[in-house]
Amino acid sequence: MNKMRKRKLTESTLSLVALLTIVLLISLVSASAKERKVKQSENEAHLVAHISFSGLSIVDMAMQRKVNDKYYFYVQHSKDEGVSIIDVTKPAQAKTLGLRVCA
Repeated sequence: MNKMRKRKLTESTLSLVALLTIVLLISLVSASAKERKVKQSENEAHLVAHISFSGLSIVDMAMQRKVNDKYYFYVQHSKDEGVSIIDVTKPAQAKTLGLRVCA
């Protein structure tokens, strides 16, 4: 009879440990599934202006910062179409300075 009691105690102890383990695992999973705020990158691109190049194709682009804190955006077009120069010092007020055709 003593062996039977010990066996029942052992079985109920194992059942209790198994139940507590399951509860612990469920609480850990639900704790790690909380939503986290996504940090926005400072380098993310945002549309601030749109410049149309009617009839010109775009091949390449580059930006240059001058010593006087002026920023210029160069847009290379297809062969014989030239390069557009845009002042983007104030991006929301971008100004097309002209088109230079390279011969």
